[in-house]
Amino acid sequence: MTRTADRWMRSWVVLGMLAATGFAWAGGIADFQLARAIPADAMLVVHYRDHAGLSFLNTQFERVWEAVQKQGFDRDLKRFIKGLIQEQGGDAAAFDEQWQKVADPAATVQWSTLADREFAFALKLAFPSGGEFLLLFMPPADRVDKDFAGLTATLKAILSFVPEGQLQLTSEGEGESVLHRVSIPGSPVPFALTLARHKDVVLFGIGSVLVEQSLALLRGDSDAGTATLASTERFRQAFQRLPAPTDELAFVDLAKIMAQSRQFATMVQAMAAPPTTEPAEAGPSPVGFLVPLVDSFDLWETIASVATTDGLKTTGETAAVLREDAKSRPLHKAFYGNAPVSSPLKYVPKEATGVGVGSGVDFRALYRAIVEFVEKHVPQGQELLAQWAETQKKIELDVEKDVLSWLGGGYVSFTAPGATAYTQEWVLVLGVRDEPKANELLNRAYAQLNEALAQQNGGVEDAQLEQAPGFKRIILPAFFAMLPGLGRPVVGVKDGHLFLGNSPELVVKALQTGAGQHEDFTKNERFQKEGLPLGADVTEFAFQDLSKLGEELSQMFAMVGVVQMMMPPEATKNPAVLTVLSVLNKVGRVVRTLDFYRSTCSVTTFDGKVNLTRKITNYEEPPKPAAEPTPPAETEAKPAATPADESAKPNGR
Repeated sequence: MTRTADRWMRSWVVLGMLAATGFAWAGGIADFQLARAIPADAMLVVHYRDHAGLSFLNTQFERVWEAVQKQGFDRDLKRFIKGLIQEQGGDAAAFDEQWQKVADPAATVQWSTLADREFAFALKLAFPSGGEFLLLFMPPADRVDKDFAGLTATLKAILSFVPEGQLQLTSEGEGESVLHRVSIPGSPVPFALTLARHKDVVLFGIGSVLVEQSLALLRGDSDAGTATLASTERFRQAFQRLPAPTDELAFVDLAKIMAQSRQFATMVQAMAAPPTTEPAEAGPSPVGFLVPLVDSFDLWETIASVATTDGLKTTGETAAVLREDAKSRPLHKAFYGNAPVSSPLKYVPKEATGVGVGSGVDFRALYRAIVEFVEKHVPQGQELLAQWAETQKKIELDVEKDVLSWLGGGYVSFTAPGATAYTQEWVLVLGVRDEPKANELLNRAYAQLNEALAQQNGGVEDAQLEQAPGFKRIILPAFFAMLPGLGRPVVGVKDGHLFLGNSPELVVKALQTGAGQHEDFTKNERFQKEGLPLGADVTEFAFQDLSKLGEELSQMFAMVGVVQMMMPPEATKNPAVLTVLSVLNKVGRVVRTLDFYRSTCSVTTFDGKVNLTRKITNYEEPPKPAAEPTPPAETEAKPAATPADESAKPNGR
């Protein structure tokens, strides 16, 4: 299948967001076979496995992969590289030969099923190479031999282009246990690229220690003394708050990552220190801020995430555990200083299709932390702050006094269907501490914006909203109409909140909802059926109607044509640019097949120690393809009309 494409995409989503779904050990993690090959030194792990509950998603991603294959992205890549070579005076014919030399063995690998049964990614920061990682795959049992042979042949084909002596390939083993290692002879920094197989597991890795440990675990080499990550107490504790995973798990040991980052920073600072024979004469290191910078962000111990899919639903939970001394870090107040959200859906109307609510960042605390950091740790920090103060005087704006003093950290955002099928209206609501100060700054901004837009037949005028006196409407220049999402901007302050939206009607509806004159989002039928309950101590909430995801993404990529029209003529003649535009058009066709998502909802709470996120994603059967039109019944052929035959003329004239 095409689960490989899905898993690679979703693994990076998990890495960035770690938002998927108590004790997880008994029936969950033990089912992940590749867990036995992840060494205890790994600092970041993402792991997927197949099971019966994924049957629906597997079928849908097979459709996605078929759409990918039809587009011929490999041909675009070849054309792109070949164009660059030709521009530099290279031999296009030689490139074609080299490309085919790699493409032929690569074609023998069934890439779409390479991670069919399981896939795992593990990363470790390390000195002096910077980092090591490994990828573990479990293809279908009847594909292991063929896929590994194809991967080996592809690797050797690539190495055949490297000048002799620059890289060294060593191979060992045979049958079900084979290892190929590529190294740089005489390199002062150890480097190794490994492609290996042990029974039904294929391994690809960069580095030496993590890879060797993983291979030892796969072989069951007890003499190596390598423990698995899953056997460590730290790993177990990270998952003890979570339910058992069925198809996904992720683990990040942030404390270890930050400790290693601190070592790197210390090394860089020592290397960059000014040379001197007398320590007392040494000036500050130009990168002396690196270690304090790492310390500032060292807030968390671990992040653990699990997920379970059963047919048309995926549920998941993520737990981010703070360090015991997290409150001593300056950024703690910025990230966790705001209170939980009260009445999170107060301004969100029933008709909303996408909602995001959060306690947000304490921007004033963040600003003060940055200023303090620059003053204490950045070389010439006081001079930089003096320049910043002078700049604020010139523009007549004191950021902390004029902006951050009244801007709250909480936010509410939502979208709703627009006037046409392919447009969306949106509203953003921000908390305001001091309405008079907010209006004072906004009035200054209105005057300057009106002056700037007047030269482009735009401006700022009274929005004339009965529910919101004083709100302003921004008239944009005509060329902005080509950009999606801008609409007819409206902005203003009321009831301790700053409202900004691209539709006067939707802003009015938000105000009516807040005043109890219109039903709020709790009455939304889709949310009632598919959302998660909102309890106390909520710091974040999100809900998104995904029933038109494929169509909306396809329309977004369709904007490539508009972008192309706005590009200078010389750019559109560039082969590289044309290739990129072609690829984007093709991506638009592929994403249209993401028509099996229905909705997603997540709720985050914080108890002072643990950030806990619960998430649910719902799917639906994709729409059936339109039936082929029935061909007209065959009739007896008539002779062609002659010029004298008036009935053959258009409209009988």
